[in-house]
Amino acid sequence: MSQKHHGAWLIAASAAGFATLGILIKSAFSGGANISTILAGRFLIASFFLFLYLRARKTPLCIGRRSSLQLMLMGMVGYGGMSMLYANAIHYLPASLTGMLLYTYPALVTVIALVLGEESFNAAKGVALVVCSAGLVLLLGASFEGARLEGVLSVLGAAGIYSCYIIIGNRILKDIDPLVTSLWVCASAGFTFLVYALATGGLTLDLAPVGWLSILGIALFPTLIAVVGFFAGLRLVGATNASIISMLEPLVTVLLSAVLLGERITALQGFGGAVLLFGGLILQLWGHEVRHETVTEF
Repeated sequence: MSQKHHGAWLIAASAAGFATLGILIKSAFSGGANISTILAGRFLIASFFLFLYLRARKTPLCIGRRSSLQLMLMGMVGYGGMSMLYANAIHYLPASLTGMLLYTYPALVTVIALVLGEESFNAAKGVALVVCSAGLVLLLGASFEGARLEGVLSVLGAAGIYSCYIIIGNRILKDIDPLVTSLWVCASAGFTFLVYALATGGLTLDLAPVGWLSILGIALFPTLIAVVGFFAGLRLVGATNASIISMLEPLVTVLLSAVLLGERITALQGFGGAVLLFGGLILQLWGHEVRHETVTEF
């Protein structure tokens, strides 16, 4: 398997991990957790396990001052800002519309990467982006009826922050182990949410067992697996390809909702999922031209 295809599989695994987040958050809510407790627990537990693993592997955790500052900002502003804005958008918009607007970020990543000269752009990437976006609209079936401006601005802000997060990550990952990167990002995000929860009195520890198990699941699947897989794959495929492949996430979410929650998949959603996969296939076959090589063995 080529490094490009290996990277694509890592990003796909990351998208599958992220796709469990909404289901596990609902489960955590049913166990008495609130959003501050969930997010603080998510990142702190994940960083704890990463720390133990890296210490056992005797991997150096210290990195340069500039890189450490960049990774801390990625955790605090990238994950923190995006998560808070996305949660705020959910209060004002339907979940499907929120998801569709968030996935404007692949287009933003493509434009930013092109303007900054990070990557070259070819016809295959453009076609894949359009096809995947069309599949996403069909899959989510979002409606703009009753949409409130506060929600739209919040989710577009989340998309903008995440786009910058991906571009910055693509720049600084060349010489850093993706596991070390993930530790710095998760730890800084976790402490940010812990401080916020303590400052606002939002930290809740009296949870039912299902609440704690759900938070543990969030730390494992949409955090450890998803974040590590994304950073590892990002170094191999570049920012634009990674963001487009990540559009598989809502497809996996719909499938998991059908299997675990008994939600019905319509024929239109099935067609949208097929279109989305077709766009990913276009990208894998013809879209792997990167101007500045970032491939590193790990």
